Amino acid sequence: MENQAITQRPNERDIQKRFNSRNAISSGILIVIGVFMVSLTLTMHTTDSNILSLVLMVCGGSMAIYGMIRILSHASRTVYAPTGSTIKEYHLYYSPEHFDTLQHIIDANGVPECIPVSQADNTTVRLDILMSEDKKFARLQLLKYENYIFHPATNMFFYSTPEAGRIHELITNHRKE
Repeated sequence: MENQAITQRPNERDIQKRFNSRNAISSGILIVIGVFMVSLTLTMHTTDSNILSLVLMVCGGSMAIYGMIRILSHASRTVYAPTGSTIKEYHLYYSPEHFDTLQHIIDANGVPECIPVSQADNTTVRLDILMSEDKKFARLQLLKYENYIFHPATNMFFYSTPEAGRIHELITNHRKE
C-alpha cells in the first residue's frame, strides 16, 4: 500500500492556539452572578435571614471562584486553522511486546487500516493522535518510554480529509474493543 501521509510538518499557520471566547463569556457570566450574590448577602442586615445569607454567600463565592478557574484553565483552544475545528488529543497505550508490530504498521502504511494488537493500560508504548473534530486533519506518531520520558519512535505523519476520516474510524473501532 502506498504511503498517503504528509510526512513534513504542516504550515505553521495550520495549527493554532485561539482565544476561547465562548468559555470566556460563560465564565464571565458565572463571575458576575457570583459577585452579585455575595454583594446581596452583604446588604442583608436582618437576623431572620442568617441562613439565607450564608447560603447565598457560599453559592455566590463558589460560582465566582469556579468562573475564575474556568477562565484561567480554558482560556485557549487548539484549532485546525483551515476549517476552524477544535483539535482533540488521544493517547492509546500498548504492551511493549507489540512495539515492533506497531512501528512496522505505521512506518509502512502511513494510514493503518487496523491495529491488530489490543490496548494496555499506561505502558511504555504510546500512540499519540491529534484529530480535528470535523475529521479533516489528523496527526499520528508512535512513542516509546525510555529514561523517564516518551521519545518518538516513528516520524510524525499528518493526514488530510480522506485519510483523517479513516484515522477517526480506526480510533473509534479500536476504543470499542
